[in-house]
Amino acid sequence: SDITLITSGIMTEEALKATAVLRENGVSIEHLHISTHKPFGDDSILDAIEKTKYGVISMENHTIIGGLGSSISELMAENGIAKRLIRIGLKDTYAHGGSKEYLMKYYGLNAMNLVKAVETLTGQKLNIKEEDLVEPQIDEIEQFIKSEDL
Repeated sequence: SDITLITSGIMTEEALKATAVLRENGVSIEHLHISTHKPFGDDSILDAIEKTKYGVISMENHTIIGGLGSSISELMAENGIAKRLIRIGLKDTYAHGGSKEYLMKYYGLNAMNLVKAVETLTGQKLNIKEEDLVEPQIDEIEQFIKSEDL
């Protein structure tokens, strides 16, 4: 893939808004969602990072210091992978209050910031606008578990 995108938490929804449009614009993205940070180092993560052409983008909805991006950078360093890493998340600051939409945009934790990061990694201007981004279709799954199935 051109870009390896690794997300955690609610950032996956923001990533999905942009990935379809990025793919339509010729950018190949391998998107991995991380549900737990410990232990960190699944072989599929390492494999995706090694195969990526331009680099890695991490997206997390909290501080980038000591978070997902830090874990990725440690994994890359320990395995001698010389790829560029762009971390999307809160910089070294305390967040103030506001609506989710406002805060995501204010702190750059949104799909448009992902597009800008992709443009930085690829060196291409993609001319994608906010209105080009699409809301992802997320279907709820009902789980039917009977006590005897446990």
